[in-house]
Amino acid sequence: MQLSQSEADYFFSLFKPLLVYTNQKFQISSGIKKPEDIEKCPFEDTVKIRSTLYQNIELFDNFIQDNLATISTEDISVVQSWKGFIQGKFFIFRYLKKYTIFLTADQPHKVYGVLSLYSPFEEIVGEYLPKFVETVLLPFKDKIVSDGIFQSSNMFFGGGFRSGLKETYEEAKARFGIITSLTTTVSEIETVDVAKLKTYLKSQKSLEEHWHEIQDLRDKSLELKQIYYQDIAKVYAKKFSKQWRDIGLNDVWFALFEFTPIASGRTKADVEQTVKQILPNTKQQFVYYFHLKGK
Repeated sequence: MQLSQSEADYFFSLFKPLLVYTNQKFQISSGIKKPEDIEKCPFEDTVKIRSTLYQNIELFDNFIQDNLATISTEDISVVQSWKGFIQGKFFIFRYLKKYTIFLTADQPHKVYGVLSLYSPFEEIVGEYLPKFVETVLLPFKDKIVSDGIFQSSNMFFGGGFRSGLKETYEEAKARFGIITSLTTTVSEIETVDVAKLKTYLKSQKSLEEHWHEIQDLRDKSLELKQIYYQDIAKVYAKKFSKQWRDIGLNDVWFALFEFTPIASGRTKADVEQTVKQILPNTKQQFVYYFHLKGK
């Protein structure tokens, strides 16, 4: 969930001089004249310098031009990529092995997989999630990192808010995926309606809580109707699986229409044939076929 020591060292070997350069141009803090001074600088001054940098995006190119004699091609590429920064408010939502999940507070909600620098995010913002923070995300080669400066809130989030945030996360993930690079274009995987409907149909509990919204979404288009019938049947197939196994069924195919099993057989072909015989043609495209495998 964090950069290696060498990667973090390399990041700061560019970022600290960039902050010093910004300070020299705008004379924000008299105590900062070299990269080592950043560590001793009051936090408030560092925040001001960093804010000035992001408010004056030409500083990235100016820094490169004024240091061409001492920086490498790789350094130039990294600093130029930082012009694609994302500054904003985020919910730190989940700690995963590969990265930490940052969910944007503003719409359209997006999910970012972010790595920390020297210290794990758990040490920076705490173990208990979600946490509401203001920070800046930067591209770093093929990864996303925070620039290391956080302004966090100790707000307490109740169960209802956390539940709603989980839905927002699921919708954003379905719509855009988990974004792990800021150097490639983010395309919408699914429309807002598709992402919402899939999120609502993930579980029996969610289905019951959002039944009226589900009905409204289902009737908007044929695509949404197909998703509705397939995904709601998946929920009920999972529910029925235990019951079917408890009575000794094994290696059987089922056909479900919405939340109702309508046919079964040893092979999928057998079940499909039965469905064709008993269900009107206009409804057959909505059937979900499920294979109950052995334990």
